[in-house]
Amino acid sequence: MPKNKNLFARSFQELRSLRCLVITALFIAMNITLDLLKLRIDLPGMRIGVGFLTNASIGMLYGPTVCMMMGFCTDVLGFLMNPGAGGGGYFPGYTLTAIVAGAIWGVLLYRPDARPSDGSLRARLRFPLRTFAARLLITVICNVGLNTLWLSITGDGTLWLPLALTRLPAQMLYFPVQYLLLLVVLPLVQRLYWTAVPSSRPVAER
Repeated sequence: MPKNKNLFARSFQELRSLRCLVITALFIAMNITLDLLKLRIDLPGMRIGVGFLTNASIGMLYGPTVCMMMGFCTDVLGFLMNPGAGGGGYFPGYTLTAIVAGAIWGVLLYRPDARPSDGSLRARLRFPLRTFAARLLITVICNVGLNTLWLSITGDGTLWLPLALTRLPAQMLYFPVQYLLLLVVLPLVQRLYWTAVPSSRPVAER
């Protein structure tokens, strides 16, 4: 595939791989399981968990298209398996948030031509910056922006801005923890992936 092919098209091509489908399904199951086990912090009108690590991993391995599909499946299946977790009925806005987050993870973390052993010093320095940008954008756009909008629509009618201002401190307080978890987990996932499938090549090299 030509190197100038956009990331969404290259990510879509990953769906032709059985390995991609199996690993994505496994990470979807892990995400839902983490939620069912309640490995999260429950705050008024907000839940902060570790399921984002599975979405970030798929965004890194397979790109924005696959990660957006994972976000859709995770949100819908998670609700069907645990419908009372959100304190109300299904609302499609949260599914849209999961899809947008998947696009952000994939666009910023997916590098289909890169291998862990190929990384130069410059490339290794870019990874923390891309990870920081992705986590920050998702915190601001998805968690504080979109999710607050959906909460204001489905809740008691509180206006978006006051509600966002009350949610922002908790999100920013947890941000460094989320970022450090990403810096630990994502390189580990990448190394395990290439160790388990050493004969695999990125889509662009096939």
